[in-house]
Amino acid sequence: MKTIMKKSRKNKAEREYSIPDTLAYVARLFCREMGGKGLLVCMGQVASGILYPFLSAALAGVIVAALSGGGSAGEILLTVGGYVALQQAFRLLAGYLAQYGSGVIIQFRARMGIPLYRNCLEADAALLESDEGQKKMAGALEAVFWGDGHGFEAYVRELVRLATNLGGFLLYAFVIGRYSLPLLALILLSAVLTTAASLLAKRREAGLEKENDANRTALAYLRKVTVDTANGKDIRLYRMDRWLLGAFEKVIDRFTELRGKGKAAYMAAGLFGKGLSFLKNLLIYGFLILQMAQGRMTAAEFLVYTGLVSGFDTWLTAFFTALQDFFHHHITIGKFRNFEEAVADGKRGKWGDAVPKRAGQAHEIRLEQVCFRYPESEADTIHDLNLTIRPGERLALVGANGAGKTTLVKLLCGLYRPDSGRILLDGQELGELTESACFREFSVVFQDVFTFSFSLMENVSCAEEEETDMDRLRDSLTRAGLMEKVDGLEQGAHTPLNRDLGENGVSLSGGELQKLMLARSLYKGAPVVILDEPTAALDPIAEGEMYEKYEELLQGRTGVFISHRLSSTRFCDRIVYLENGRIAEEGTHEELMEKGGAYAKMFAVQARYYKEGKEEACFG
Repeated sequence: MKTIMKKSRKNKAEREYSIPDTLAYVARLFCREMGGKGLLVCMGQVASGILYPFLSAALAGVIVAALSGGGSAGEILLTVGGYVALQQAFRLLAGYLAQYGSGVIIQFRARMGIPLYRNCLEADAALLESDEGQKKMAGALEAVFWGDGHGFEAYVRELVRLATNLGGFLLYAFVIGRYSLPLLALILLSAVLTTAASLLAKRREAGLEKENDANRTALAYLRKVTVDTANGKDIRLYRMDRWLLGAFEKVIDRFTELRGKGKAAYMAAGLFGKGLSFLKNLLIYGFLILQMAQGRMTAAEFLVYTGLVSGFDTWLTAFFTALQDFFHHHITIGKFRNFEEAVADGKRGKWGDAVPKRAGQAHEIRLEQVCFRYPESEADTIHDLNLTIRPGERLALVGANGAGKTTLVKLLCGLYRPDSGRILLDGQELGELTESACFREFSVVFQDVFTFSFSLMENVSCAEEEETDMDRLRDSLTRAGLMEKVDGLEQGAHTPLNRDLGENGVSLSGGELQKLMLARSLYKGAPVVILDEPTAALDPIAEGEMYEKYEELLQGRTGVFISHRLSSTRFCDRIVYLENGRIAEEGTHEELMEKGGAYAKMFAVQARYYKEGKEEACFG
């Protein structure tokens, strides 16, 4: 069973969607986001875009027919003037709807950012942290944030253009076909052959686009490391500019080479279509001239049909140009859908509908034969681990880098789900609970501390101001030792952090950031508190002060600590020493020191380091 489960974690081939399926998918989204009004605007664009050129193509024939019809000058003027007025009305309508419709389509793309953000925020943590998840998310971002030439906006824009040109093509073919079925057959044969060539080009481009994904990833990475100011010092001191530029050049050359091959396929299809169109026109114009020469067609009819045949090629060329672009954007929409489905698959069956039996109380957490392996890894990060954390206990998880401590923390709080084994909260499997009910029971402070560029208050309550309990906020900040700092700020708890969204933001020191995280944990009030190297960036004295505050936080709660500094583990009830994803040693600090194993050796090394550090500080 374990082998089967692990195989299921391997990267799956991205699903390919049919054109009708994607069309129905985008249509549902468009109707949902823009409503019937948006749909009517797009349909109006198509109708007016077809009728205005049709009326223009027939104008010369209408004028000749009016002049040769034997009517008075007034009747001729009225007929021609009325026709021109109708034509210009459709011209104005087409222009207005094109402008208005463009705004509707832009708005649709912008609104598609909401489900994209929702997927990013709700995605399973293991998926989002994996290379596969990052690749899928990048593809989804392309569908929304790469501008008007990509993704949803371009897809709908090309769909309108495609429908307009297809409608014009069919209208012209119908009118011509009413006069002569052989002409209609010739037109349809030409269209079928040209479509087949375009579909072959599309298949070629789709394969090349997949091959180009690696180049896109490389370009994104190179852009990131090049503009990141944190890398600037090393890039300049070690003269990495030529190296990086060379890497850029290689990736761009390969990217443009593959893109060029895709465009060449379309160019070949286009040349085939143009050559076929030339032969078709030769036959059609010859037929029409022959009909007029034999007296079977009037001059007015000849002008109308030659205008339609001439316009027909314009429709056909524009149709296949739009079709090629449409196929390209169809691929991009597929990337969005792949991410959407990956998020749904990652959450499917992971959570139940129960709530904890002892919600809000100190819990017992039990792990039974838990195994976890990262995708594409050759070995378990956590292997066959059994552990019981008693209610109200303070447990320390220690071990060398790579021992599996942070992975174990993510398993404990439900961010990761084990490949095999069970994790129980007071006897209930985490998977039986709802996601929100599970996460309510845990407060976790990870070592990578960061703040959002919103107000300090929102960073603590993780909610908007109107949803924040101000008394609870003040109590949390006071207990965390940050209230004095907050009172000294001009805007108090409303002060924005960082300067990403404005120049009035403030930055907090490392110690203040730790206090902010402590205040956030206090505000949440979860019964299980997990601290993953929360004081790694602090000096030993500041670390000691911070652990005194965490000691207060843990009153009546279950606590789990991860720390490389083993001096901070002495106040814990029990210490678990991890090695290669397994429990190598377990006991109190005194028991493990007396045992003289890996924990004792690590503690002795660190004690000597701190002692030497103090001596150096004293003797300067």
